[in-house]
Amino acid sequence: MEHLRDVNAQALANATELRREMNELQAEAIDRGLLLTLDDTLFTTNAVGLSIPGHRRVEALVEFLEQHPERHVAVDGYAGAGNYPYDRALSTRRADAVRTYLLTRGIAPNRLTARGNADSPQDDDDFAPRQRRVEVIIEDPLTPAPQLDATAPGT
Repeated sequence: MEHLRDVNAQALANATELRREMNELQAEAIDRGLLLTLDDTLFTTNAVGLSIPGHRRVEALVEFLEQHPERHVAVDGYAGAGNYPYDRALSTRRADAVRTYLLTRGIAPNRLTARGNADSPQDDDDFAPRQRRVEVIIEDPLTPAPQLDATAPGT
């Protein structure tokens, strides 16, 4: 019985610490792990450089990743609702810039992926245009990543 109390106490301490770290990161829990959103204001205007608040957010991410070496990160850049070619290219460059920053701070390359995406307007009336942003998904090591279909179309 005492062992179960110790396990319970440790689990509660771990959950409390994770909540504190999430607050520092300004991250939210999602089904794949934690989501950290870097909106357009955290980058220099129409460029890939991080603003001062952006640097602070990414530095907090570095600290979190150093404390949790079992976690992998997916960095996804989004173009916003307009989905213009310039914005799509910028979304890819920003995602790559965040990945590169993490690499320069010592995060192992096998823990990181980066890609640009393009938002497209949804068909419902509730659609609110999304801004350019980079979403950093800190994957939960206990939740398997979705498998990609490796077969080529038409095969």
